[in-house]
Amino acid sequence: MMITVNPGSQETESRLLRIKEQFSINSEGSVRVEFWLSETVGIPKLLKVDLESNKLEIVKEALFVREVTVLYNYQVYRFPLKNYVYPHNPIRGNPTVAKMGCPPHFLVREGIGTLKHHEREEFLIKAREEDLKTLQSMVQWVDPKKVEGTLLYPGHLAIEKYDKLPRFLQFRESRLDTYLSLKFLGVKQAEKNAVKNILQKVVGQYHEERFTSFDHYKLHLIENAKVMNWSKIELHEALSVIEVWEEDEECGRQILLGPHAIKLTKVKTLDGRWRQGLSKLADHHLEGKTPDQALQGGLLYEVTTDTLIGIKHGGRQSLKLTGTKQTWYVTLADCLVYQRSDNKVVPVLIRLENRVDEEPETWWVPPPPGSSKDDPEYLQWLLAKMYFRGSDLNRYSLCAHFCRAHAVGEVFGVAAYRNLPNAHPILRLLQPHIQGIIPVNVHARVIFQAPEDGGFSMFIGVGDQTREVFENYFKEFCYEELLFPRSIEVREVQDVPGYYHRDDMLASWKIIEAYVNEMVDLTYATSEDVLKDEEIQNFAREIAEHGFGRFEKKAGFPRSISNKEKLCEYLTAIVFNFSFYHASVNFQTFKYSFPPNTPTCMLKPPPAQDEVITMDRILDSLPVGELAFLSYNVAYNLAQYSPIERFFLEDPAEDKLGIIGENMAVAPEQEACIRRMVEGMRQLKQKIDDRNSKLKFRYDLLSPSNVPITTQT
Repeated sequence: MMITVNPGSQETESRLLRIKEQFSINSEGSVRVEFWLSETVGIPKLLKVDLESNKLEIVKEALFVREVTVLYNYQVYRFPLKNYVYPHNPIRGNPTVAKMGCPPHFLVREGIGTLKHHEREEFLIKAREEDLKTLQSMVQWVDPKKVEGTLLYPGHLAIEKYDKLPRFLQFRESRLDTYLSLKFLGVKQAEKNAVKNILQKVVGQYHEERFTSFDHYKLHLIENAKVMNWSKIELHEALSVIEVWEEDEECGRQILLGPHAIKLTKVKTLDGRWRQGLSKLADHHLEGKTPDQALQGGLLYEVTTDTLIGIKHGGRQSLKLTGTKQTWYVTLADCLVYQRSDNKVVPVLIRLENRVDEEPETWWVPPPPGSSKDDPEYLQWLLAKMYFRGSDLNRYSLCAHFCRAHAVGEVFGVAAYRNLPNAHPILRLLQPHIQGIIPVNVHARVIFQAPEDGGFSMFIGVGDQTREVFENYFKEFCYEELLFPRSIEVREVQDVPGYYHRDDMLASWKIIEAYVNEMVDLTYATSEDVLKDEEIQNFAREIAEHGFGRFEKKAGFPRSISNKEKLCEYLTAIVFNFSFYHASVNFQTFKYSFPPNTPTCMLKPPPAQDEVITMDRILDSLPVGELAFLSYNVAYNLAQYSPIERFFLEDPAEDKLGIIGENMAVAPEQEACIRRMVEGMRQLKQKIDDRNSKLKFRYDLLSPSNVPITTQT
């Protein structure tokens, strides 16, 4: 390794310092060296970090450097790098452009970082400009001409293949190995199933893998969990849900605490969507109240799936996957939810509509109290809940998860890398949170968004029209949606009992908000500093113009940031959505993936009004074995933490590392802010633990020790 102190300064630049000690490529550690420097060098403000290979090396590997620490005159100066340095051939000389996915060298600023308009020395200004120029050559937005005229989608990185990414945007190798092993194990099993189907058809012994009961589905899950060696704890949690999934109280609990807990909204009027079906409600459904009385009492809520309007039926890959051609019916399904006097939230009315086939809407209500499980009215209601849960799952998977958590997040990552140099304090704030989003999205676009055989089309009912669903969602998406406290107010769900998702999200938002405010105060003395910061203004401008430039009114994203308060709000939203929001929609999918509970696709159209429903009709509507396996496998893989994941709180018992140590904000005052934030998270965890001790089903999804600081799964 070669280091130059204060490079570019005519007065204080040091000589080239060659570090000849060996560095380990595959393990973490440190190397300590000593040099005598001329006293004219003075305080180290900037380092140039370079790496030179052995002349005889044929295969070269990049070296990951976390930071360089300089002890000068008994004073510690820390230079955070967190990047890969590629060894160049000494015979050919030091490259001047990016090579092998790495910059030619790194110019690293000390300590807390600085704003460009605060710099007073020319060599420091030139260094940050060179840093940005290099990064902008490596991190580029997709060409607008390539997306012009296509369906609505945010701007993203131009690079389409993972192995073409700059090295610092790729996963660390251990993360990649685990990602690929999980992915290919499931794919291998799916391919095995498909080949088996083909061979059985050839010899005339093929039988579609259909189920004869809900217990048969349960046994299928258990057997596949053993084959795939899935976690016994996670399987146990899934089996606990299976024991109660048919109950209305459990359906209501999943609306509040399941993967799609952000959709519940207070009903403001019964006209329009609900009026026609209200006649189906009996006295026992609303505890003797009329619908209007329940509405006036603020007891009615709804979950709707309007994003699926205009989406055609799926099943294009069904023949390849299952051996038979199937239609996967896309149903518009809305649920009216009632808050009972015992503070339980339960579904009371479901509207189903097969608009693709121009069938009339139908209405379904719970059976009378005491109905047996083989009563046709019980089975009608059970099937209606399946169509609703399946449609909600389809919307959640593509919109709440992929669009909101991933596609939107990548915009922030690309803009940050392109506009905030190493020296910028806000990059040092954001870096731990943005580091995983680009590589996971590049993988996801290849796997899930392929035009003909994308991953979603293998098991999701709407998967054949993934991009159309995206466009429906993004037509309504706006910046305000990222502000979780505001979404609670807009949806008017402040007072819903048992809504622990809301409680934990609001509590974590406040902690992150306080942390961001402190970090911004360290960086900007006044709002005028924010206005003068051309780098943060360019960051905001690129988000609006390149990220959401094709959206109406740029989806409400500001082209500039006018004051500290707005900057704090913006940064809080970014950090929160990379961490707590993503965790809320990602890490409990397997628990609820039992196909009768959340079917990924339905093989029969929704029932006609008052159709007599039998168990055979229900089982014929649900996914067959091959599709059930795919839904388990995807849900399980999504729910796994990365082996190099960092969390807001460490947990040695589960081998989880915390946020401390995984950041570029290394100045003492910045680390003090981080430690105060961590203490706030520790107190939140204790409150969640105390609450969970009284619950039948623990809700610790958003406990800070379970929330990764970034999005990389």
